[in-house]
Amino acid sequence: MIEKFIEIANLSGVEVKIVKNIDFLNEFGLNTSLDYDSNKDVGFIKALSGATESASAVINIPKREKLKSILTSKTLYISVENSSLRSTLSEAYFFAKQKCQDEYMLFISGESKTADIEKTLVSGVQGPEKIIFLILDKG
Repeated sequence: MIEKFIEIANLSGVEVKIVKNIDFLNEFGLNTSLDYDSNKDVGFIKALSGATESASAVINIPKREKLKSILTSKTLYISVENSSLRSTLSEAYFFAKQKCQDEYMLFISGESKTADIEKTLVSGVQGPEKIIFLILDKG
């Protein structure tokens, strides 16, 4: 499933890294023992699950601070455990709901982009300029 996730993400221009842990994010001053953290430039969030068909992460939003963390980071790292990857969005959603009963869930598949009438493409208008998925492969 990892290969399919990477393939779909790359089609959208989103970078994916396979990692054993996310400790390297401590170099950015982030506290990786939390579910999310951010500073002005860099943030991270731990996803509940991921969908390979769309290279999306399912993230719960129990607090306003968590949403702010996602929206205000210029670069956002999203960690997804390999074991929580599912084939479809609905499978990923129901898997996430088993872990967490929060009312609000987000599907994130890449940074926001918009173009004006002159076809000038701009990233990060309503959120991060860059998203990097981290697939945690502990095996």
